Amino acid sequence: MRIRSRAMTVAAAAALAAGGLTAATSTSAVAAPAAALSCYGSAKSYSTGTTYAWPTATAWATTTSNCADINVKPSRTVRVSACLLKSSTNEVTCNSYRTIYANTWGTAATTVLDGTKFYLLFDNPSYGQVAY
Repeated sequence: MRIRSRAMTVAAAAALAAGGLTAATSTSAVAAPAAALSCYGSAKSYSTGTTYAWPTATAWATTTSNCADINVKPSRTVRVSACLLKSSTNEVTCNSYRTIYANTWGTAATTVLDGTKFYLLFDNPSYGQVAY
């Protein structure tokens, strides 16, 4: 009887210790989302509709510190051009069309400064993800 009660005490202590370790692990996992998002981890869905542009209408997207480039992952192979607004002159400059293959990340524009306003032009209607 004494052995059984000691075994129960040891089992209970082990269960408490394991629970304490689990709690410590889950606490550190909760803190992780506060870290900066990765470039592709901050990607947004896009869809051009029939305008062949994103964002549609007269809207602009604005680059963030998450990515140094403007990256596109289309659902099908497309050609894309990034049009950037130069804030000092309000001049829009579009780069050459680049082919980006289906379901792979490709670069529409490289080394773009944070806070730059831009839109994307596609050669066909397109949807997928964009990270910037």
